[in-house]
Amino acid sequence: MSEWLAIGIALPVGLWALVVGQRVWGALLTLGLLLVAWGLTLAPWVWAVLAGVTLLLLAAEKLPNLSVRFPVLARLMPPDHKQRHWNRWRTATQWLLVAAMAIAALQYAVYMWQLGDGVPDVARPNIVDAFLPVAAAIQLKALFSYGLWDSAHPAGLMMLLVALLLSVVVKRGFCGWACPIGWLGEQLYQLRRRVLPVNAIERLQLSDRRWSKAVLWLTTAVDWLLRAVKYALLAAMINLVFLGMPGMMVMRYLNGAYHQAADMKMWVMFSSPSAPTLVGIVSIVALAAVRRNGFCRYLCPYGALMAIVGAFSPLKIRRDTDRCLRNTKGMDCDKCQRACPSRINVHLVNTVHSDECNSCQRCVSACPSRGALASALPMNRIKLTPLAMVVIIVVTLFVIPLMGAGLGLWNSDVTDQIRVMLWQNIDKLPMF
Repeated sequence: MSEWLAIGIALPVGLWALVVGQRVWGALLTLGLLLVAWGLTLAPWVWAVLAGVTLLLLAAEKLPNLSVRFPVLARLMPPDHKQRHWNRWRTATQWLLVAAMAIAALQYAVYMWQLGDGVPDVARPNIVDAFLPVAAAIQLKALFSYGLWDSAHPAGLMMLLVALLLSVVVKRGFCGWACPIGWLGEQLYQLRRRVLPVNAIERLQLSDRRWSKAVLWLTTAVDWLLRAVKYALLAAMINLVFLGMPGMMVMRYLNGAYHQAADMKMWVMFSSPSAPTLVGIVSIVALAAVRRNGFCRYLCPYGALMAIVGAFSPLKIRRDTDRCLRNTKGMDCDKCQRACPSRINVHLVNTVHSDECNSCQRCVSACPSRGALASALPMNRIKLTPLAMVVIIVVTLFVIPLMGAGLGLWNSDVTDQIRVMLWQNIDKLPMF
């Protein structure tokens, strides 16, 4: 039911934003589309039609002649969204996705609580498989090497693939708009700033003392070294899964009881944490509170993977020097750099290629000159709007997985009866 509720929240909000902005009749139209899809049991062709509507409206937005030729499309176009609307849309999207994850987590907790007494009455939310990164990596190898789609935790592989697809389109857009861990880290950092606003390193860097430049150089060097850690973790995972596990071992793992119980092993790790696990969790929380995007910047191997994939994204933050205040009026404006959570020097480059850019669009929102900064294709063509970003997020993270569900690529085939037996022997399961 939590997955249905997440769909029921996300799809109307996303399509409402896509079709009519804030018009009341647009909300009714969106509700009608949702009821049609629901009534037809999420048939894949229904979602294909909705995806076609998405592409049609996006084309009408980018091709004015199309709206002139078909006046009905012009009436469906939303109001113009200004740069300052980016933060509003991103915040709403993040809260939406976090709420969906929280509901799924609560349902999974009830499911596991009932599992100890026998077959649960509550359904297991398959979205929890998205939090099994190593298992998803092994599944990815099986898919590429043998064409095998794992049926024990297919939702984990599905969410990994759509997150990578999102990175191809909008760089690390998943990190900046959808990742619940990144959102939680941002909330911890902002809470720490309100409770303890002192930042000694920043104060030293901005001071006039002679050794402040040395402090800046040292902190920059340490930052570079720490940023390499997540790439080292990614390399270790690649070496472990793609180079260290022969094909026979991959098949034995995916067909074994340990893999079938991977989500339950994760539950044990967090519900009854060992001392090392507690130390690790406390360390990650402290890092997130002290350094903005600390976990994402230094430790997340998936963030490193999406940064590599995102390097091939055609949509990058680009600065129009004909509109930038630094070039047109000679002003020492650096609002974009100060708004960036990764402190990228956006104001000094024409195109942001940094691997730390998560496409959050805070720099675009902070820019005082309209059109001077945008996420766009080369030569500043087809600039991304807040509305288009929300559509991309909703289509990628909800519509595509739902189409996969209609094709039988989402639900786990491990029955509740098998899970009861696995749970009873959770500490005795062999890995292979």
